[in-house]
Amino acid sequence: MGAADLAPDKAGKDLGVVLGLPKKLRMKVIGDPAKLLRKTKADVAILSTTSSVRDVKAQIAALVQKGLNVVTTCEELAFPTPSRAAAFREIDQMARKKKVTVLGTGVNPGYAMDALALFLTAPCAQVNRVSVTRVVDAATRRLPLQRKVGAGLTPAQFNRAKTEGSVRHVGLPESVHMIAAALGWKLDRVDETLEPAIAPRDLDTAYLRVPAGNAAGVKQSARGYRNGELAVSLDLQMYVGAESPRDHVLIDGLPPIDMTITGGIAGDLATAAITINAIPKLMAARPGLLTMKDIPLVHRFSALEAKSVPAKKR
Repeated sequence: MGAADLAPDKAGKDLGVVLGLPKKLRMKVIGDPAKLLRKTKADVAILSTTSSVRDVKAQIAALVQKGLNVVTTCEELAFPTPSRAAAFREIDQMARKKKVTVLGTGVNPGYAMDALALFLTAPCAQVNRVSVTRVVDAATRRLPLQRKVGAGLTPAQFNRAKTEGSVRHVGLPESVHMIAAALGWKLDRVDETLEPAIAPRDLDTAYLRVPAGNAAGVKQSARGYRNGELAVSLDLQMYVGAESPRDHVLIDGLPPIDMTITGGIAGDLATAAITINAIPKLMAARPGLLTMKDIPLVHRFSALEAKSVPAKKR
């Protein structure tokens, strides 16, 4: 086992301290991932570094070449959109050649706005439309997420960051395509919109202040159309002060399904948990690059059960 992080404030520290655990794990975080790969024997690598397939591809290649299965939280690897299909095929081919599995997962994308909705269609004899709404009070989340959604920016700063692509949630189109592919739908097009949620009054978080009139976060949506009709509708509201946090899935089908998780799914802890809980399914899956629609139902497993997870045969 081992851990690596390029961040200078983490390298050299005990992993337990970095994770905020009440005790040390007697395992130092290594600042050089290549060094970790040379000195550590493992079956699975957990990769949480970037949202971009372009940036993560070389990292995955290095792990795959070492014969490691990989579970990654890279949002763009949640599902292949048309513009990234070539990169997916390349990673898939690398993994198949080394007889290992790469899985893109997370809470969103990977669960709250795609895999959960797909599971809820199980009792449906017919599905006409899938709609998901996720409302998150960004004040309860870590500083990097608050920055990512533009909390505190003036409208002009928000628009500039939007143009640069530095303010947005990554993953909505991936979730639209996952739902459609799983249901056997061919989409005509996918549209995505992004606008700021404006603070109606001064708002404070543990990390920053959002003056009234500035952006408190994002209101983002993605729509998938099939045969000219709306088939998949995803709406994400993630901003400081968002009221009634929730995850709501509405299936227009036979029978219809209407489910709300009051309070919503806690993104930070849940992302870590689903990544760990997916490992047994990853180890039992066929080689290649897979998504959450390709593997059996992920559920919690304990440390005792972890001992029974088989290493993938090579």
